[in-house]
Amino acid sequence: MNSVRNTQLYRTIPHEFGHYIHYMKFINLYSHEQWLKLSEVEKEKNANCYAQELIENIEKVQDTFDNLEGKAGKIEMQEIEYTLETCNLYTVAQMQEAERRTETEFGIPLSQLMDNAGRGLANAALDMLSENDNIITVFCGSGNNGGDGYVCALELMQHGKEVAVWSTKSIDELPDNSLVKNAAESYLKAGGIIRAVSHEFTSENIKCNLIVDALLGTGLKKNVSGIYTHLIELINNSPAPVLSCDIPSGVDADTGKIMGIAVNAQRTLMMGLAKPACVQKPGCKCFGEVSICDIGIPQELIAEI
Repeated sequence: MNSVRNTQLYRTIPHEFGHYIHYMKFINLYSHEQWLKLSEVEKEKNANCYAQELIENIEKVQDTFDNLEGKAGKIEMQEIEYTLETCNLYTVAQMQEAERRTETEFGIPLSQLMDNAGRGLANAALDMLSENDNIITVFCGSGNNGGDGYVCALELMQHGKEVAVWSTKSIDELPDNSLVKNAAESYLKAGGIIRAVSHEFTSENIKCNLIVDALLGTGLKKNVSGIYTHLIELINNSPAPVLSCDIPSGVDADTGKIMGIAVNAQRTLMMGLAKPACVQKPGCKCFGEVSICDIGIPQELIAEI
């Protein structure tokens, strides 16, 4: 199977497999046969509000499981079950707490986590490019998701790729000493160019082999509006494949709700921990292939969350 350097993958397989992750998590890791033997009361208790939807998808999921074994030659069931069992989901608040403790208790600065995230994103982008693909457009927002995008752009530039970075704010508008501004300044110092977008920005500005979406991250709690709506519409209408950073822009990371409009990505690289939206409708349909980047949060800390 394909893999992404510096990342821990679920698997690069059809998204129906995401429903199996969902199934395993909310049914306390019952086997298919054990689940069918449970009473309806027990099913509701163990699967909470997800039971009915997941029961209806069991046969479809099992077919996907069987097809995967055929396509991959021989996939050990034990290996797949291990992947599912270890794929826990974490809320935005839990992720923020993990990052805070990583810095305060383990002495790992948040800037290092951002550097790791940006490099992982760049590696994922390189894996999506064919040998002759060299042109990449990176859209950066004004938060930490955008900071990951700037680090990614710098890494891609250092790999000899032609990178066009478009930002929703000029560097002067970014908060002083913020992670995103520091990342943007590093990109500029290395010879990169940051262009500010406006409502006059059109599809003619997006002629590339790959789009990296680093516009909106897990902090989104209100409907997308303004320039973000305009850019997401252009991204979704572009023929270029899209790689989203952490979460497709416009999806609520905790609920899977689409906040007015969302990027439809071919692949999403979640940073550090898996977010609930990757298995929650309707937002989960925006993720495409899903993988997780190890950004340096200590495993012993994750085990305590």
